[in-house]
Amino acid sequence: MKHAVAFATVVALAASASADPLRLRADALASTQSPAGLLVLEADGAERPELSAEAVIWLAGRHDERDEARHGDVIVIAIKARTRGDRARGTIGRFVSTLGALRPVHVDGAALRLRLPKRFEIETVGGMPVVPASVAAGRAWDWLVGARLSRRLGDYGAIGVAYSQQRDAGRKVYEEVALDAGIALGKRDDLGARVAYDVANPGLAEVALTARHVHKPVRADLYVTHRAASHLLPATSLFTVIGDVPSVRAGALLTWPAAPRLDLVADLGARRVDSDVAPELVARARLKLDDRGASALTGELRRSGIADEAWTGARGAARIALPRSLALSTELELVIPDDARGRGTAWPWALAACSWQRAAWQSALAVEASASPEYRHRVDVLFQLARQWGVP
Repeated sequence: MKHAVAFATVVALAASASADPLRLRADALASTQSPAGLLVLEADGAERPELSAEAVIWLAGRHDERDEARHGDVIVIAIKARTRGDRARGTIGRFVSTLGALRPVHVDGAALRLRLPKRFEIETVGGMPVVPASVAAGRAWDWLVGARLSRRLGDYGAIGVAYSQQRDAGRKVYEEVALDAGIALGKRDDLGARVAYDVANPGLAEVALTARHVHKPVRADLYVTHRAASHLLPATSLFTVIGDVPSVRAGALLTWPAAPRLDLVADLGARRVDSDVAPELVARARLKLDDRGASALTGELRRSGIADEAWTGARGAARIALPRSLALSTELELVIPDDARGRGTAWPWALAACSWQRAAWQSALAVEASASPEYRHRVDVLFQLARQWGVP
């Protein structure tokens, strides 16, 4: 099979260093499937720290045999402002809105947060939901509004309620109400809750209840979670790709610093999908190789999945800090399904990276390789280059 690997190169030039500090960061991504790049720009000023801006631009290179077109998109481009006392904050542009326990929404619009008397706080957002460019043409009456009212409970907690509604072509497609709360019961105990209810399609969209007790040196967490498909987060590893599904999960998480540099974690739980119930087990160890934790080794064993989708996984990771601001890191995940069904008896995923930082410059190069039920084999390369201007 023939593979083509290409890099998207981004070059950024800054004004004089005597101006307000300006931070610029550029990332380029190369893939055997579709060359692409990511440009990240951030800026703020020393004389006016209450004003900042950011932009994240996706430079995709999709090949289309019909028109030889290459397509890209703006992921985030927003200006943020706040008052000197931080009683008001505002954002305008394209950004991801998060209001309490409501699901995150990608929106073109504006958001405002105000601190009110009596420890109350209100957050609002309004605009148009971001949709792919291929379906955006000709669309009208697409809008989204949302708000959250919260109150701080002294120094020991806060509670908030939120509401959001989204319409496409004037038709209601999403409506949620949500409650979130967190309370500290003394120095050793904490309680937390997040509940979101889908009004448009009646039913619970997310429930997360947690209770924590610290009895030094052990920390114990009890949890119950439920997530519908609309509240699942993007996958960040092979484990989350195949293990994150709409479900109800409950269990206990124990964290024990067995030694000054060694942390042991055990997650003992169960997951329910429809009428099937199966154990959800995780054992993890992290060993710091220095006092700061700049170099560390991590190992993890996991048992997950339901019925004929059950699997066992192992993960190992290492990060080694070297002289001259160099760092090497590697990560390996291996999943063995109980029932392969012609999809391969093992699904490996590996990542190796090297990073370097000196003064205002940062760079990193990573190679990712994997095999899964979707791809017999796949290799991706990620290159990052970052530069800061106006830094002391």
